[in-house]
Parts: sequence; C-alpha cells; structure tokens
Amino acid sequence: MTTTSPIDARIERSRAKLLAAATELLVDHGPAALTVDAVAERSGVAKSTLYRHWPSREALMIDVLRENMPCIPQFDKSLGFEKRLRGYLRALADTFADPEWARILPALFSLKYECAAVGTLTDTDRDEKVAMLTELLDAGAAEGAIPAGLEPHSVAATLFGPLMMCVLTGQADTVHKVAEFAVDRFLASYRHG
Repeated sequence: MTTTSPIDARIERSRAKLLAAATELLVDHGPAALTVDAVAERSGVAKSTLYRHWPSREALMIDVLRENMPCIPQFDKSLGFEKRLRGYLRALADTFADPEWARILPALFSLKYECAAVGTLTDTDRDEKVAMLTELLDAGAAEGAIPAGLEPHSVAATLFGPLMMCVLTGQADTVHKVAEFAVDRFLASYRHG
C-alpha cells in the first residue's frame, strides 16, 4: 500500500506568495521585471525557497502563465449541443469578466513573446480548447444544428474574439451580454427558416 504524504502548508503558502509576487511584477512592470531577485524581494520569500519550487526563471514564468489561464469545464454531453455551447461561452465570459483577468491579460501576451516555453504552453492550451470546441462542433453537426466540417479555429475566432475585444477595450462588464449575442448570432446563421 502506498501512501502520499500531505503537502506541507508552509510550502504551499510560500509557493502562492511567490506566484502572486511574480504575477504582480509581470502586470506592473512587464516580463523583464520578472527576475528571481525581484520576485523574492516582493514576496518576502528567500531565493533559495524560490529555487526549490522552480529551477529557473523560465520555469517560474511558465507557472505564472499556468496559474492565470482560463479554465473551461467539461460539460455533460447529455445537455445537448446548444446548452453545452452556451455553457462553454458563459465559462469563458466568467473568466474574461473578472477584473483581475482584464488586468493580467496584456502582461500574459507580452510574456508569450519573452519566453519560447511560454509560447509553447499557450499554444498547447489553445489546442486543448480548440479540441474541446471541435468535439462540441461535431456534436452540433450530429444533432443537425450546424453543418459538419466547420473549421474550429474560425469558429473560435468568431465566438471568442468578441469576448477578448471586450476585455482589451476596457468593457469587461459587457462580456456576458456579448457572449450571449455571439452564440445567438452563430446559431441563427445555421437555422433553417
């Protein structure tokens, strides 16, 4: 029988403090400010502890990005295509409407260009979300709600682009309304009438 030792609360607290400090530095001053010395100083946690969590600045940057990526839940397939699609967009809108996300987003974009591994991670995250969307589009085609073979990246740009625009233009308070509108227009474009 294998047992796992409980995670030391102090280790988790120091990791959380370091990630919060790194995120703040990134948002306030950009990727260049994300140095080991600056993160340790801002967090009040020793550099040696930081290196126990991350072997390099790049590893820290990757975790900063991971901690701040939107998470889309899996929806029960029995809900049907339209309810799942609306849930998917609602979950994204919930993330995009968060004022903290709006504050962090531009810094995350810059981080992608600072570190190749971060770019790879964002590409992987995008591919996972597109795979979820592809499965959803396949379900919609099987139900006859949309045509088969829609290109998922184009659909993602059509549905998610307006939400991102809300965030980038400082209108995150409208993102839920825009998400509903985007889904309504997308579905209406394929309804026979």
